Amino acid sequence: MKVILIYIFTLLIGLGNIFGQEYSLYSNDKLSIESEYLQETIDLNLHLPETQAFSANTTKYPITIIFDSQHERTYPLIINSIDLLTSETQIPESIIIGVPFNFQNRLYLTSSQKRGNDSLSGIERMELFLFNELIPQLQNKYKGNGYISFIGHSRTAFLVNYLAFKRPDQINLAVSLSGFFNDAPLSLNTFHNFLADGSNFPYKFSYYYTAGTSLEESTYLVQYRNLDSLMRKKSISENVKVLFSITPNANHITNYWVSLPPILIDAFSSYNSILDSWFHDESKAESIDNPLQQFEMDLEQAGKSIGVNLNPNLTHIFSLASHYANKEDYLTAIKFFELGLDYFPEYLELYVEIIELYKVLHNTEKISSYKGVLREKSMNSLYLTEAEKQEVIEYLDKK
Repeated sequence: MKVILIYIFTLLIGLGNIFGQEYSLYSNDKLSIESEYLQETIDLNLHLPETQAFSANTTKYPITIIFDSQHERTYPLIINSIDLLTSETQIPESIIIGVPFNFQNRLYLTSSQKRGNDSLSGIERMELFLFNELIPQLQNKYKGNGYISFIGHSRTAFLVNYLAFKRPDQINLAVSLSGFFNDAPLSLNTFHNFLADGSNFPYKFSYYYTAGTSLEESTYLVQYRNLDSLMRKKSISENVKVLFSITPNANHITNYWVSLPPILIDAFSSYNSILDSWFHDESKAESIDNPLQQFEMDLEQAGKSIGVNLNPNLTHIFSLASHYANKEDYLTAIKFFELGLDYFPEYLELYVEIIELYKVLHNTEKISSYKGVLREKSMNSLYLTEAEKQEVIEYLDKK
C-alpha cells in the first residue's frame, strides 16, 4: 500500500490550497449578511468542513452557531477544539458560524431592551435574524441540514436559554456556559417548567449548562445549581437530555471554552462509538458478516440517537478501508472507498485508493474505468494547481 500513501500525500497538497492550514479540517472565512432584522451588515466567522467542497448535493451538514466570536483568544481555542474532535471522529463535521458582539450591541441583542418606538426588542431581532436570515442561507447555500446547535457564554448563554425556550422544535443542542435565567421573559421556574414539559419537544433536544467554582462564577453557579436541583425531582421526556456540570476552579472567561469539549464529546458520543466498537470490541468484530452493511447500520443508529442523518467522516472511510486492505480483503476495502464517493464524489484521493486496490486484484477493466473518471475530475478541479494536475496525469499514464 506504499504507493497509495505517496499519491495521497501528493494530492493533499491541492487540498491545502483551500484552507491555508489555519485549521486542519475547517476553513477560516467571513460571511457578511446585510440583515433586515439587525438593520445593519454583520460580519460573521464562517468555518466550512474539509469535505464540503467535495461533497454530493445530497450530503448535508449540521449547523453549529457559536456566540461571542469577538473573543480573540477564546474563540480560536474553541474552533481548534472542534477541529481536533472532528479529526478524531468524536463529533461529526459541521458548518460552524461565529457570531460577534460588541460593547454597543451585546446587551441590546441579548435582552428585552427596545430602541425608540420599535415594536421588537433586541433579543427578538437577534432571534429573527438567526432563524429567518442566517440559518436559511446556511441551508440553501452551504449545505446545512436541520440539526441546529447554539453555544453561548454569560449574556449570550442567556440568549441560548431564550432561543431554546422560544424555539425548542427548531433547536437540537443548546449549550449554556455561565448563563442565567433572571431576565425577562425567563425566570428559573419558567425555564424549569419548560424543560419538564415533554410536549415542547417533538424532536431530540439536548441542553447542557455549566459554571465554574471561582468567586466570579458564583452568581451563575447558584442559578444553575438551583435548576439542577429542580430537574432532579422531575422525570423528563425521552426526547430530552438535560445535563449540568461544574468546571472546578474555572473563572468566567475560562469556562467559556474549557467546558465545551467534554460537552461536545458527550453530546455526540454515539458517533464516536462507531469506530471505537469496531476496533476495540472483539465480540462485535467477530460477529460482522457484512462490514459495509454493518457500518451503515451503525451510522444510522448513531443518527437516531443524536437526532440527525449523519455523514461518515473521512477517518471512518480510510480507517475501515485500510483495516480490510491489511487483511487482504480488497473488495471490502474498495466498498468502503466507494461509500466515501457516495458522500464526497469530488474527493480525488478516494479514486486513487480504489485504482491501487484494483491493481492488486489485476482488474484492468475497473482500473481503466476509475482512471478515466479521475482524469476528468482532476482536469476540472478548482483546487489542484496546473503542476498538480500534470502530476496526476503522469500517474494515470503509468502502466
